[in-house]
Amino acid sequence: MSPDPIEQLRARRLRVTPQRRAILNAFTGRAEEHLSADEVHSLASTVVPEIRRSTVYATLAELAELGLLASVGSSEPIRYETNTEPHDHFRCRLCLRLFDVNLNASPTALEGFLVERVSTLAEGVCKECCSYKRGLEDGARAMLREPQLDEELLRALACITLPSPLGTLLLATSARGVVRIAFEDHADAELLHARARSRRGPRAAHERAQRASETVSQYFAGWRDPWRDQVDWIRAEEASAGALEATRAIPYGTPRSYDRLGVEIEAYACGFALGSNPVPILLPCHRVSVGSERPDVWVGGSERLRLIRQLEADALAATAG
Repeated sequence: MSPDPIEQLRARRLRVTPQRRAILNAFTGRAEEHLSADEVHSLASTVVPEIRRSTVYATLAELAELGLLASVGSSEPIRYETNTEPHDHFRCRLCLRLFDVNLNASPTALEGFLVERVSTLAEGVCKECCSYKRGLEDGARAMLREPQLDEELLRALACITLPSPLGTLLLATSARGVVRIAFEDHADAELLHARARSRRGPRAAHERAQRASETVSQYFAGWRDPWRDQVDWIRAEEASAGALEATRAIPYGTPRSYDRLGVEIEAYACGFALGSNPVPILLPCHRVSVGSERPDVWVGGSERLRLIRQLEADALAATAG
């Protein structure tokens, strides 16, 4: 489709209404983009708040009939895309996105029929979800094998230990914010223990550590509000920090897929960032899913992951009851 939706509408002698323009502008034209009518309505309503769902459904059907959009699917949700050429699709069973692919399908001659197009839908796990899961696993392994902090850096930090339902936690803070929340099986746990026993560190860092310990204790006591504590991203890349910070917006006890975090980062890098989260619990990467699947890989290990998810599920159930 032309990048100018107005020209596309005019070429078919359609009035350029705000509703039609908003609907076409909802599409970016990316190959992995296949939007349902509800998704188009959500995007279009940010531009035309009064647009009705029925208008979106009717307009999408009209634009597909005119060849401005292509529709995919025989049952809800039908999805629309800007690629109107004949092509095949791959549906990821985890994130549920559709991808344009070429499966080299050969039409089978049917006696008495004129085959004009064969469309094949492949299903499985998309490359991005596979990459994310691989990054998640690699990140979690890195926390067990490679110390995240060294002795030189530790001299600028204050460290304390904190008992929790997940076992002993090791908190390291600078004057600017929280640097590490580690578990006892992490590669830098011994260094953090030694620093905590020494009770050394700048006064401002110790004050940060005390506030962070109160935050974590409140969380395990049932506090559900997003964390307010600052994180000191002393060694994190900007994209990784952005992905981790985005987890603060995930509601308590609610999964959200990695591709819905709203950050520009490659799938593997996103997985690695969350798998090696330097401040778990404070930044709730345990709420991030892979589409409909909640992976059993976490920076704190699968058993702690089960416990923290159960803690949040029990708290929500108690409120609902």
